[in-house]
Amino acid sequence: MAYVSIRAARIEDVPFVVDMIRSAADEGVFHSINLTVEEHIREFRKFAFENPPEGYLLLICQIGDEMVGYIDSRVRRGVGHVLGIYVKPCYRKRGIGKKLVDKTLHSFKKRRCHKARLEVFADNKEAIEFYTRLNFTQEGFLHQDEEKKDIIIMSKFFNKNYLTTNGNTSI
Repeated sequence: MAYVSIRAARIEDVPFVVDMIRSAADEGVFHSINLTVEEHIREFRKFAFENPPEGYLLLICQIGDEMVGYIDSRVRRGVGHVLGIYVKPCYRKRGIGKKLVDKTLHSFKKRRCHKARLEVFADNKEAIEFYTRLNFTQEGFLHQDEEKKDIIIMSKFFNKNYLTTNGNTSI
């Protein structure tokens, strides 16, 4: 495999990320999308680049010149939230998802988070197994929440050395 790199996303990466989000929705592992592609690109550009939430980070994974995955996250009150992750199917089971999560967890630790949290549809067994291998554990369960699907909340606590007294850390 060619060189794998992970970098901060640029505004020109938005169509790629939107395509990945829509692919995840088509696979049933992400929320349904009720926007046209053009609307989705415009809305995601606003969300990620024009008016991002505090502590927002969007990373892109590339192999050579090809973008193969992304992860986005935010930090709020000392907790790092993984918002979404997707790797193209032909690149799965090669450690790319782990690299994306590891890079994001590292950024959480640098920003003094005491834990990482994410949500996953309860029927997404492959993702649950993946996060379990990365030492995430189930912290909660939402019955028939979004789109009437059950959602598992998973968390991973960090070493106490990463505790913060002020959750308003920035990137």
